[in-house]
Amino acid sequence: MGTQWGDEGKGRVIDYLASDADFCVRFQGGNNAGHTVINDLGTFRLHLVPSGIFFPRIHCLLGAGMVIDPDFLLEEIASLGNAGVDTTNLWIDRRAHIVWPYHRFLDGAREQSTKLGTTRRGIGPAYGDKSAYRGIRIGDLLHPGSVRQRLEDVLPLKNCEMAYHGLPALKLEELLTQAEKWEQSLRARIVDSVPLLRQAIQSGQRILLEGQLGVMRDLDWGIYPYSTASSPTAGGACSGAGIPPRSIDQVIGVTKAYSTSVGGGPFPTEVFDTEGERLRKIGDEFGATTQRPRRCGWFDAVTVRYAAWLNGLSAIALTKLDVLDSFERIKVCTAYRIGDQILTEVPDTITQSQVEPVYEEFAGWKSSTADAHTWDTLPSGAQRYVRHIEELVDVPVRYVSVGPRREQMISLST
Repeated sequence: MGTQWGDEGKGRVIDYLASDADFCVRFQGGNNAGHTVINDLGTFRLHLVPSGIFFPRIHCLLGAGMVIDPDFLLEEIASLGNAGVDTTNLWIDRRAHIVWPYHRFLDGAREQSTKLGTTRRGIGPAYGDKSAYRGIRIGDLLHPGSVRQRLEDVLPLKNCEMAYHGLPALKLEELLTQAEKWEQSLRARIVDSVPLLRQAIQSGQRILLEGQLGVMRDLDWGIYPYSTASSPTAGGACSGAGIPPRSIDQVIGVTKAYSTSVGGGPFPTEVFDTEGERLRKIGDEFGATTQRPRRCGWFDAVTVRYAAWLNGLSAIALTKLDVLDSFERIKVCTAYRIGDQILTEVPDTITQSQVEPVYEEFAGWKSSTADAHTWDTLPSGAQRYVRHIEELVDVPVRYVSVGPRREQMISLST
């Protein structure tokens, strides 16, 4: 799971860890964020399909906690197939909710006025309908009569909302035709994941749970209302995947060696000068889903410490350390200042927008880490930086990424 605002590099970490997994389960979110994986087949930006899909023996599951745009999913499956990736091991829990066209249209219309920074993919409205008992689930596609009844109930309300925003009404029969096509294409992939994962756990198989976004976008614990509509936390993993809490034995927090954020809301360590632009350029910091330039800043230990507690982190996977290779001075935020007050805990959203970061400053190592394959081959300055992050957040760093390829992940446990 992500310990910052999202975009921490979860896709490449999942891809690295998946070689030892039997299942890879996405447990929340939709196609509002992307996970980038680079391997021998090319560069892939996955939005719905789990990042373990490149290992044919792994069962990849879209969990009940997700909201799924079937058209987008089918396009992603087709794109992977065209690249030579076997997707016969991809399944969808019947309880996951559908993102309908009206969700996308309403999300786009609302974003024009609210400016919350959503991706306009319909994720928030779909979760809203789920909570309001107006949602339609993937498994409902197997029962066309039920889908018709549900749409007959909800579509008049949605068309009223559409009209309020100046959007044309949607037609029931057209949506039903679309649903029929989805059912025909996805029927074989729709499963009840409970017996699958129960048997896997009871037989000692390894299940890798893949989160989306980061703790600062969590609906409860993030920078509400600039948040997502689900819980990208270890607790959310249990409910979204259908895994008993006591069955989780490791929680790995993916953490970028600096900070980035896409979308609205406070971001205390954001850097607006040339160094912020350097971080963006060297790190190629553009959203995998929207290609929006990411806001960039220094490492925020207050935030990561907060994420470590909320999620009970057992280890950190530190990504993009190589992006800092050329910096002469590197800063780390250890606290916030507001007036004469020093804050060492994450404050409420409004206060976050008013704080100033309190920084420690480090000398950069000014040498490449990209070819380092072991801890001992990292520059001494990079080693000191990693160890200080461990001290600040009180969680061991188990993995260090010095590039996007699988072989550029250093494991500190060996």
